[in-house]
Amino acid sequence: MKKKILALAMCVALLAIAIVGGTLAYFSDSDEATNTFTVGNVKIDLTEPNWEGSGSVDAPEVYAGEALAKDPTVENVGKNPCFVRIQVTGLDCLDKNDPDMLIHIRNANYVLDAVNADWEVKGDYIYYKHVLAVGDTTATPAFSAVVMPTALENGDGTTEFDIDVVAEAVQAQGAKPSWSAVQTMTVDEIAAWFTTCGM
Repeated sequence: MKKKILALAMCVALLAIAIVGGTLAYFSDSDEATNTFTVGNVKIDLTEPNWEGSGSVDAPEVYAGEALAKDPTVENVGKNPCFVRIQVTGLDCLDKNDPDMLIHIRNANYVLDAVNADWEVKGDYIYYKHVLAVGDTTATPAFSAVVMPTALENGDGTTEFDIDVVAEAVQAQGAKPSWSAVQTMTVDEIAAWFTTCGM
């Protein structure tokens, strides 16, 4: 008789567990959220409209003191706002050992060794002082012309010399905790951000 009571009690307990388990199933829930995103990019185009227009036409036969139109301008063709800088090399291409043979840059106000408004020289680079928004072009070119040295003497008319301009850009977003702080960054801060970004 005790075995029957024990068996009956076990059946009742199992039934109770099954009922409670079934009841608990009604109180369970699940949910899912899908967050879709795309990865942006930083992409720029460097152009020199006045070089293409007249500078390159005058370049084959330069003379002492001549100014050749050269106006590095950067457009943001990527998906994210960015900071921009350019580097100019080859200004000493005529004679690396003679400072009198140095080619100079000139701004729009005809000042030698000066850059245009919206740009600032720091170290080996010329920095654009503003965030370059998506689809925008720098408000001014970095400079407006390159000027041949007045000490330039007769050449052979065939040797070619190169002045190279390289533009670089890094994302502006994330440079500071807030976007308003990013938009007011100094050139020193922009230069430091380029270093942080591995440039």
